[in-house]
Amino acid sequence: MLERTVSLEIDKAYADLKAALIEKGYKIISEEPPKQILVKQGSLWGISPKTAKKTLSVNLVPVDSGTQVTCSSRLSSDWKNLTVVGCVLAVALVGLCLWMTFDLGMFMVTQKSSFWSWLVTVNGNVDFQVGQAFVSLTKSLAVFLSVIILLEIAIAVYVHARIDRFAEETLNSLPSHEPAEKARKQ
Repeated sequence: MLERTVSLEIDKAYADLKAALIEKGYKIISEEPPKQILVKQGSLWGISPKTAKKTLSVNLVPVDSGTQVTCSSRLSSDWKNLTVVGCVLAVALVGLCLWMTFDLGMFMVTQKSSFWSWLVTVNGNVDFQVGQAFVSLTKSLAVFLSVIILLEIAIAVYVHARIDRFAEETLNSLPSHEPAEKARKQ
């Protein structure tokens, strides 16, 4: 959660903030003028703190000579769910590929019928060339999917750790609070 005091009255701060959010193309999903505004931003396919689908909650409270603005960002549940489901499916495919790799590898050595042996058996004969191709393919696919899983986990951790960067950017678009003495001198 980020806080900032701006040198604007609450109504003006709210109007400026709303205009800035609309100008950037963010979708307002709820508002309680001039106290709170809730926006959605980003995409399900976003892979950075700025592009991942999220909700930004902004609360405004009047203070002595300005407005205190509090922002917090949250990753949307559908972005998190897509990430989790994608990783779970990829893990299941890695398991399937490894099972096929080991099963066909053992069949090629022992020539004892196994669950996946039908893939490389033609008219009762073992096609060793096709068997080696299947073993190589499933092994390569398992490695590729494992790398994708690791990348997806790294992206999720990175986005989650820096999700407030979007909120910080929003706060920085508002003018900062100047002390009363400094404002009087100018």
